[in-house]
Amino acid sequence: MSLAYWLNTAWMWSCRRETRAFRVATNSVAKTQHAVLREIVSKNANSTFGRQHDFHSVRRAADWRQRVPLSNYEEYVAAVERIVGGQANVLTVEPVELLEPTSGSTDGEKLIPYTASLRHQFQRAVAVWIADVMRRRPAIRHGRAYWSISPAWGPARTTDGGIPIGFDDDAAYLSRMERMFLKHLLVMPPEIIRLTSIENFRYCTLFHLLAAGDLTLISVWSPTFLTSLLSRLEAWSDRLSDDLRHGRANLPDGSDSTVSPHVLTTRCGQDRARLVGRILRSNEPLDHKLSRLWPQLDLISCWADSTAGTYLDGVRKLFPSVAIQPKGLLSTEACVSFPLLDRPGAALALRSHFFEFIDVRESDALNETRLADQLCKGERYEVVVTTGGGLYRYRLRDIVEVVGFENQCPLLRFVGRANRVSDLVGEKLNESHVARILQQVLQAHGVTPRFAMLVPLASPAGYRLYLEACIDEGQPVKALAASIRRDVEVGLHQNPHYRYAVQLGQLQPLDMRIVADNHPELWEIYERILMARGQKAGEIKPAALDSWLGWGAEFERASAAIQHPFSPVVE
Repeated sequence: MSLAYWLNTAWMWSCRRETRAFRVATNSVAKTQHAVLREIVSKNANSTFGRQHDFHSVRRAADWRQRVPLSNYEEYVAAVERIVGGQANVLTVEPVELLEPTSGSTDGEKLIPYTASLRHQFQRAVAVWIADVMRRRPAIRHGRAYWSISPAWGPARTTDGGIPIGFDDDAAYLSRMERMFLKHLLVMPPEIIRLTSIENFRYCTLFHLLAAGDLTLISVWSPTFLTSLLSRLEAWSDRLSDDLRHGRANLPDGSDSTVSPHVLTTRCGQDRARLVGRILRSNEPLDHKLSRLWPQLDLISCWADSTAGTYLDGVRKLFPSVAIQPKGLLSTEACVSFPLLDRPGAALALRSHFFEFIDVRESDALNETRLADQLCKGERYEVVVTTGGGLYRYRLRDIVEVVGFENQCPLLRFVGRANRVSDLVGEKLNESHVARILQQVLQAHGVTPRFAMLVPLASPAGYRLYLEACIDEGQPVKALAASIRRDVEVGLHQNPHYRYAVQLGQLQPLDMRIVADNHPELWEIYERILMARGQKAGEIKPAALDSWLGWGAEFERASAAIQHPFSPVVE
């Protein structure tokens, strides 16, 4: 047996205790959640926030809801500023180890406090997932894994009070022992995050992936991240083949002084390098090449819910014989759910945080929420979370649907964002509605999208659909696109406010742009702009609708530089 097998097996066995605890918790949801709340409240009762909200008097969930109001990030800005300045005991008694940056739909950079307790809460969920996936798909244990890493895009930062800003890498919230396992089990050196060019980052990622003949697991966030990455493979095939033979990456955007030589080198043997070269030079379809490059690949873990599900077919076409496991719902602030194999949804992370849920059909004006043991199958809820990092009754703005139960534990499917709404003239288009329309229409026309997003236009007011798709040769692109545009417009008219606005001339009828030449430019433009706003690559989710008025100008400006520019759809 290989070293990877023994390390993976040891990691799996180290997760047994948490797995047993979770299994017990699934049969006592209310008791488990009460214990989590008591642990968080008792630890932080003497913090400034805890004293202000009388944590000492909290005995049950009803007390908690009475003492602490529902919150958004805006309510924590002043507290985070004090933490940034070096003040202790603000939101938590535990010291803040670091502040993890993220971004929101309306805010600029948000800094989320991380404590030892919050790390441990994440670790509990990861442990159950690792144990389940390695036990039930033992082939994974025989090789190494690729876990996507978000580039840092900038120098390391600290606050004026000396607190680090940002993790060193995406796995930094894991325990020391788990990071030790990963050090030997990942095909990618963690230092790759220091590359300052996205092209260099992608090239170096492919360089190390091609060197790994024992790849058994791919874990990425968005399926578009993987398809966009692999779309570069054929264009760079000769260069990558040469670099593998020499054992050193020759970066396309020039040298990068921010990384150590270790990131640019590999111990790929000459036999492997020659095999990769033959495969890349062959005239086989890309999916055949990929199956020969990574014959041991057993599982791909990626987002598959909401808008991300629209792009899952692109991954399936590249890896038709590899199992795909949908991820759970994980954000910078909290781990809401994690996947279990062969379940209809992801399991609520019962032992990680204290959860409350707002029924999307009801008003939350009275501070009313449901608890984890009060959820109903088929209903949709907005997630409210209390964590060991100092976010209390925090509205994540994520909407989930209960699709089943693991014993008593809710199984959840991510539906979309509660605040992803575009409203130019009162039409109030919601992303979840737009996502459903796009998925239904594109499936009906047999179109697999590489990118599909509806964006608002300011003058004249209206909406434009940007679509990039693989379209079979011989299919009349313009006629197909016109049909898609009509069907999407019919779906949008299900929203009476949108329909009336178009009828009254407040909004122009739906406009559309299509790229059908297999260029992955749209996702890269989208990704680049969001990263410039402060989002990490691993946080960028595909969106069916984005309310920013600048998207149209950015896409049109970029089209001038694309060899095959957008084709307007005209009827």
